[in-house]
Amino acid sequence: MNALTHPLLPQLVKVPQRKVSIPKLTLPYMNRFVSIPINQILYIQSDVNYSNIYLKDGQRFLVAKTLKEYNQELKTYPFARIHKSFLVNLDSITSCDFPEYEVHLQNGVCLPIARRKRKVFQQVYHFFQLAHRITS
Repeated sequence: MNALTHPLLPQLVKVPQRKVSIPKLTLPYMNRFVSIPINQILYIQSDVNYSNIYLKDGQRFLVAKTLKEYNQELKTYPFARIHKSFLVNLDSITSCDFPEYEVHLQNGVCLPIARRKRKVFQQVYHFFQLAHRITS
């Protein structure tokens, strides 16, 4: 047995591991900034010039930013605009009821899919499902 095949080699040599950074969204909230992981967002709901951001742990943040701005900011992440009032995280969808045009989320909330967004959302969600199956 030489030094390179010694069974304790991995324990003796500390290999620096790269930290995998989780993308975060910084929210201006109540005179401070809150940083939340993007994968913790269930959906974002429009409220005129404000947005309600709903998280998986049940928290909700009311932020003075429009849904259009969040749609632009999150376009490289798995989010889809399903209605003029909703931007949903595709990872948080448990099922889609296309005859009823609703999406069901992990927390039991049911959101509507707008008539004008149905066809595009169906294609986007189908593509997301295929990509998700390939990577897992």
